[in-house]
Amino acid sequence: MSNDNVKITPLVVRLGLISCVASTLLAWVYLKTEEPIAAALKQKTNSALSEVLPAFDNQPVEEAVKVGKVTFYVARKDGAVVGFVGETVSNKGYGGEITVLAGLQPDGTITTVLVTKQTETPGLGTVVCSRTREKTLTGILAGKKETGLPPNRILDQFAGMKAAAGQTPWAVKKDGGDLDAVTGATITSRAVGDAVFTVAETFAQNSKSLLTDSH
Repeated sequence: MSNDNVKITPLVVRLGLISCVASTLLAWVYLKTEEPIAAALKQKTNSALSEVLPAFDNQPVEEAVKVGKVTFYVARKDGAVVGFVGETVSNKGYGGEITVLAGLQPDGTITTVLVTKQTETPGLGTVVCSRTREKTLTGILAGKKETGLPPNRILDQFAGMKAAAGQTPWAVKKDGGDLDAVTGATITSRAVGDAVFTVAETFAQNSKSLLTDSH
């Protein structure tokens, strides 16, 4: 056996041992962090759901139902269904995917809309998606404390709307529809409208089964 072979063999063994140790450590880290990560994600989702739902005492995340492109979460209070949240993703955003939560009354009427994930252009697309409360000097001096979600004229326009099964999708005024849009962010406005309509129309198509399964 050559000297080169003698030198290479221990090196291969060491590399193999290092790989085994590294794989074991990665598996251990995954197992240790999997549960905390899942718990944190669940808490984050429940927090977002609480923003668009009336008071509930169940765990909506544990009652999620996937229908087409929409995941529905049912909210209960003292056993009675008080509302739903539909979550969907529109891939029509200017910067990519936009994740939307839309709260629904049991009859399908939209209550609140919240964008939970987006990569839109700051100052344009983000105006469509973000809920930020503007502080005024008068409000600060008066010590006024506002509660609830900050307003957003694009997201708030959906409150009270309701879709019918199979109806024509909603459109922004620039496209001949009734929805308002932010100037310079029409694409983002369209994407949000598309997502909210998807939730509302999917609920309308499946309301009987969703309500039945929720009792």
